[in-house]
Amino acid sequence: MADTFSLFGLDIYAYGLYAAIGAALLLFGMRLVGKDLPKGTVGVFGVLGMMFGIVLARGLYCAVNWNDFAYNYENPMLAFRFFDGGLSMAGLIAGLVLAAAATAKLIKVRFAQVMDALAVPFGLLIWALRVGEQYTELGVGAAVEENFFTAHMPWLFVESRMGVMVDYRLKVWQYEAIMAIVLFIAAVACYRKLKNHAGDTAIVVFSLYGASQILLESMRDDGHMLIIFLRVGQLAAFLMPLICCGILSRRTKEKKAVVAAWIVMILCVGAVAALEFSLDGRLTFGNPTLARDWSLMAIACAGLFATPCALLRKARTQA
Repeated sequence: MADTFSLFGLDIYAYGLYAAIGAALLLFGMRLVGKDLPKGTVGVFGVLGMMFGIVLARGLYCAVNWNDFAYNYENPMLAFRFFDGGLSMAGLIAGLVLAAAATAKLIKVRFAQVMDALAVPFGLLIWALRVGEQYTELGVGAAVEENFFTAHMPWLFVESRMGVMVDYRLKVWQYEAIMAIVLFIAAVACYRKLKNHAGDTAIVVFSLYGASQILLESMRDDGHMLIIFLRVGQLAAFLMPLICCGILSRRTKEKKAVVAAWIVMILCVGAVAALEFSLDGRLTFGNPTLARDWSLMAIACAGLFATPCALLRKARTQA
């Protein structure tokens, strides 16, 4: 599929088509999961989610890249041209959460119930958006040397050839799409087990998404949502398991468990930060390689996911 194609004389963008497919899958999944929600809940969420999601996705992107609009383009009003491209996944997710809160207030239903309904098909939305990302300039990662994986699994990489030279770059959008399917499967399994307490499924899903996205954002090299060396998407991913851990800290009666959980979370955050500096060349310890640093980061990210899960289990046994 090309970046754009014509349908009935209209130019259709491939990424926009996948975004529409993702939105349809999300709302259809919410309708199946939210059978016990009051009538009209999913419809209201759909309207608010589209409005808040697009506005915050565009707003965060423009805030991060404001110098481009104000000084390079010399026209800040271009920020309001939503369909010119330039959106933020972190802003979209924030918009969906805000839409869930507004929907809960309007329909007079618990926020946690709406979040659970959102969390289960959430991976399908992310999958569609990541697959659509291949038709943009985004989703490509760092260059790697030829190795076992480039030889036997070339579909994991973007190849650029010039004569006898071959440049291999990580196909990050594909890793994220695969992870989104894993997220969806995990969400379905969690909902079947945890649906007796509203909000628990959402905590597991967003902790897993945030922890995994920290690693995947580190692999990106497309310059999207970058402030000097700080990746805004990675910062937003950090916040997800931290917020979930904060919510569970209030539910857990055993304070020693809460203190221990936060110590682990802080250590994991520190480890990821140190490894990011190692990957950027600002900090060197041992014999740094991409494989080593990302493997260690994966362990730290696993800790960021496992810790809220451990607190959740503790909170459920004490309830």
